[in-house]
Amino acid sequence: MELKELLSRLPEGSAATRKLRDPEVNIDNICFLTPATGLPHPNVLYFSDDVHLPEAPIEDIFNVVLFGCQEVPKGLLDNPSCNVILLRLEFNPFTCYNELQGFFLEDIQVTDVVRRMLTAHFSNNGLQYVVEEASRALGNPIVVVDSAYHYVARHVEGKLDPSRHLDQVLEQEFRYESILEDGVAFIEHARITERCAQSPRPIVIYNEVLGANTMVTPSVVHGVTIAHTMMIERDHPFGDVDLECMGRLGRFVAQEMQKTNLYTASRGQMDSYFLVNLLNDEQPSHAVTARRLSMLEFTPLPELYIAVLDPNHARVAPHDLNTIAMQLTGCLQNSIYAKYEDALVVAFSREKGAGLGDYTEELLRKVADVNDLSIGVSNAFDDLTHIRSHYEQARAAIKAGRMVSVFLEDGQVYHYCDYAYVQMLGLTNTQYNLLNFVHPSLMRLARYDRDHGTELMDTLFIYLQNACNTQRAAKMLNLHKNTLLYRMGRIREILGCNLSSGEDQFMLQLSYRVLFYLDLFKSRISTSRNDFRIENE
Repeated sequence: MELKELLSRLPEGSAATRKLRDPEVNIDNICFLTPATGLPHPNVLYFSDDVHLPEAPIEDIFNVVLFGCQEVPKGLLDNPSCNVILLRLEFNPFTCYNELQGFFLEDIQVTDVVRRMLTAHFSNNGLQYVVEEASRALGNPIVVVDSAYHYVARHVEGKLDPSRHLDQVLEQEFRYESILEDGVAFIEHARITERCAQSPRPIVIYNEVLGANTMVTPSVVHGVTIAHTMMIERDHPFGDVDLECMGRLGRFVAQEMQKTNLYTASRGQMDSYFLVNLLNDEQPSHAVTARRLSMLEFTPLPELYIAVLDPNHARVAPHDLNTIAMQLTGCLQNSIYAKYEDALVVAFSREKGAGLGDYTEELLRKVADVNDLSIGVSNAFDDLTHIRSHYEQARAAIKAGRMVSVFLEDGQVYHYCDYAYVQMLGLTNTQYNLLNFVHPSLMRLARYDRDHGTELMDTLFIYLQNACNTQRAAKMLNLHKNTLLYRMGRIREILGCNLSSGEDQFMLQLSYRVLFYLDLFKSRISTSRNDFRIENE
């Protein structure tokens, strides 16, 4: 909705001052400005007093309804990017807000979809997440295609049906992450780019290659079309709601693409060059790093993580690493990446205490599985000049994770905090005989298994891994509980301890880790880390 149309619903005579630099800007949301708002969004109309106005200079469009003050601050009045309305003191700002909000929310169905897209947009989960939410809300597949006809985001609910022509074409294109030759030829012949640029609303056109109607809208930044968002009429016919919501989605896509290095190739190359230089510098300077960040206009969030995506087998070609990076689009907000030492290295930045987030973790697991990668993730840190040591943490996590996966699978995503002890064992092994650190009682149990053909070592390991919980251990070992209790009685006799001491349990767990590290013991039961979490029972 255009700003001028929205403001026409303010109570008559409520505006003392009205200075609109761009009255036709589209407004997708209305909210009160608070200290936690962060940088203003150009498609949001804010209500604010003069206390909560941004202190830093505003370069993008800023739409604000001011209340509780006699005049508009000079900085706002003179700013060429600001649309400002000052309410008269006798008018209640909450009444005015409710008037606009009621008009803004007239179309409930459109509002519900837009609210869902807005929530995804402001969640900072990235472009892929916004597209997924929009596709689910509108009930049809949605794809985002850049100017080179590459898919930068896409979502189809459920599995593709190979018996349908449309799904066959989509499966082929998704495999190559690009629109194929026939599709490109159709786009050019139908002049879709030109028609989108000339139309104030999304256009609907029958796509002969897909054999389905499509709805297409451009994403424009500073007058330049950087991508097109397309919905495909697969699961239900298009309607008026789709037209309204797709127009807004195109603007969300433009904003999301500016957050990541999908905006321009040159920006991505600069980010990569900066990251590689930082990784190569053993003692990076704080001043130089800050200056480079300023030149890149990149302000990382307070908490940083390094992730290394390493191929499990043959060396991956550079263009394949680029494809992998495109698959990570959904979680690259506020982040940069580079190809380094035959792997893809990503420097994630997140809010303090937020961690990588469930969405990023799940996307990393999917990318690792699809591309046969091992992914190492460093501990959190807050200073980019410490990046080298945390890159080494991520590398160490991969090495340790591959070793440990013989008895504890982690879905090919290995966090250093879970595997630091393996690096410690490796460092110790260079100076000492690690077998000296194995508890003698566990060696007795290993000899007993060897001499009697039993599996008491396995039984004890699973029992300890389940925090000495008999019920869970019996289930994992596929034993009756009484059988496990009998075995544990025999194990206690051989060990010479009743396992009630935390110290005894620690020494036995450490001993098992040493034996795993030296490849002297392997559990017959393959488990994952989540198998031992109580909430997964």
